[in-house]
Amino acid sequence: MHIQQNSIALSNTTITYLHAGEEISVVNKPIMIMLHGFPENSWSWEYYLYHFSDTHHVYAPDLPGYNFSLGLGDAKNYTIENLITCMAEFIESVNKGQKIVLVAHDWGGAIAWPLAAFHAPLIDRIIIMNAAHPSTFTREMASNILQQQRSDYITDLISEEGYALVTADNFYRLKKLYGGWFTKLSALQQVHYLAQWDDRLSMQHSFAYYKCMPNLVTTRIQGKQTLKLPNIRIRVPTLVLWGMKDTAFVPEVLNGLDNWVEHLQIIKFDDANHWLHHQLPEQVSVCMRKFLVP
Repeated sequence: MHIQQNSIALSNTTITYLHAGEEISVVNKPIMIMLHGFPENSWSWEYYLYHFSDTHHVYAPDLPGYNFSLGLGDAKNYTIENLITCMAEFIESVNKGQKIVLVAHDWGGAIAWPLAAFHAPLIDRIIIMNAAHPSTFTREMASNILQQQRSDYITDLISEEGYALVTADNFYRLKKLYGGWFTKLSALQQVHYLAQWDDRLSMQHSFAYYKCMPNLVTTRIQGKQTLKLPNIRIRVPTLVLWGMKDTAFVPEVLNGLDNWVEHLQIIKFDDANHWLHHQLPEQVSVCMRKFLVP
């Protein structure tokens, strides 16, 4: 099975996506849509596009403004409300009326959580990989000094020098995010990531995501403030796969998650970090398949 690249025009942008699996008009299979995080793109899911194409129509879009997807205009337009509206429209454009399996990592998860809450009729179930729920993340940002410190890298991304900082020394800071794993990515992934990182406009779009998320801004930027917990309640079956060596999120973001997610299963991987989907693709896929059994 080969991976195809296509694009689709939406109301406010055009989304480019990868697709694996026969055309829906030819073979009727469940639909899986996979949302990547920062600083990646649709090729983040290369392994999974191949792996699940035997049982699913698998779609991996570039998030708005990333890679080949067009942006949403001004930086202020990258609010979570606009992002989930955009991705809900993308789902409706490819799902042929079916409920979908939504898989997400990092920023993809930040979109997937509220998307599943406010567009539940589109979703059969969701699988989240190392992406904190907005409510538990906001709680930890307000009270957990370690989480504030781990999120402090955002100050560089949203600064005037953000692009120069992350592209200096052959993208040293971006590669460092992977904790030594960048060179273990596939050759195709590395090529697509480096090309995207070299695109100043694409990277500025990705920084805008952070600029529009007040609960991601550290106390060093805004000073002391009261952060209101978002009321993001998930009622579809949910699987959370979590690499416990994550250096972006404290493990406490998992505490009390069942207060916000009704049908929740959490599987922890002690030897994996934020890049769980790259480090342990076979184990992750086994967990996903077990969860997807009706």
